[in-house]
Amino acid sequence: MTPEAAMPLIVALDVRALGAGRLARAQEALRAHELAAAVVFDPANVRYVTCDGSYLVANLHCSYRWALVFAEHDPILWEPAESLGLARTRFDGEVRPTTSFTFFGSGGHSAEHARQAMAEVHDELRARGLHRAPVGIDRAEAVVFFALADLGLRLVDAVPVLEVARSVKTDLELAVHRENARLVDVAVRRWLEDLAPGRTECELWARLVAETFATGALHSESRLLSSGPRTNPWMQEASDRVVEDGDPVAFDTDLVGPHGYLTDVSRTYLCGDAAPSAELRDAYRAAHGFVHEAIPEFRAGRTFAELGEQLGPRIPPEYRAQRYPFLAHGCGATDEYPAIVVDGHHAGVLAPGMVISVEAYTGRVGGHVGAKYEEQIVVTDGAPEHLSHAPVESRLL
Repeated sequence: MTPEAAMPLIVALDVRALGAGRLARAQEALRAHELAAAVVFDPANVRYVTCDGSYLVANLHCSYRWALVFAEHDPILWEPAESLGLARTRFDGEVRPTTSFTFFGSGGHSAEHARQAMAEVHDELRARGLHRAPVGIDRAEAVVFFALADLGLRLVDAVPVLEVARSVKTDLELAVHRENARLVDVAVRRWLEDLAPGRTECELWARLVAETFATGALHSESRLLSSGPRTNPWMQEASDRVVEDGDPVAFDTDLVGPHGYLTDVSRTYLCGDAAPSAELRDAYRAAHGFVHEAIPEFRAGRTFAELGEQLGPRIPPEYRAQRYPFLAHGCGATDEYPAIVVDGHHAGVLAPGMVISVEAYTGRVGGHVGAKYEEQIVVTDGAPEHLSHAPVESRLL
């Protein structure tokens, strides 16, 4: 492994300053929506207003940490007892031990434990005179919603409030995005050295993930790597298929890297020395061309609707039936708001500091192969800033 490939995240990062900037944006969003407080369980939102937690993937399906964020007061973080020490090294605010309520831990006592846990939230709201005001919430187990309703709270959806706030990155967040993208570029270059016929898709996916995890990646949102005829249609995850000479190998990183920021790029490469088919070359040129012709359109001030209306017709007709559902989407802790789509457009405007992945899948219905291509950019007041620089497949251009 080269020194470059082994290099960890190098940005000088003050995690407390990172958290302070994110909290300020969240509180500004709460005030703009006339919400005095929100109780958040989504790990992306808890991290955003407090700090990183442990057991991230488990937390994606099991609510074991949460935060109460106020528009005008410091947030309170609830952590499992075994993680309190770690949280206090990352967050200077108040940290309390949780009362666990998941069915896994509480069994038949789940509803009772949820009411005990949410009574603490209610007490904090009452102490500030906010218990009769609307309170935002993002997501949680059903027992949480029942408990908060029984306690008399009036709940409103905080997801759009916080996702829109998260969509514009602070300078420190952008620094992490740039470094994470660099690490993924290095990983892809290293992975290309191992791309050879005779390996299975699962083996190739494992090699790519290993390169990224070695430099601090947290998890991948998917296992999207396919080869040969499994590249058409898209969305087929890695299998035990053995890659053959002349096969296309396509993947989507969907990678949550150090400090929890997504690097989402896609590439299609030719495996081995056999000449590519005309069908593959045409598909790759179409996907690559669409993405790189679209990127200059992502300028601050453009509405999501006009981008969708302008870019949708640029997809070649022969590829529209199996096109990717998004033309582009935001990136942060995961795939995030906004989504740029062909129709059913979201309301909103591109703003400086948004991190966007622009993508295309091109494969004919009934075809033998397809191509996936995606780049990550930052929206600025001028030309977009390219974050991803993984190699293109020159043999297909």
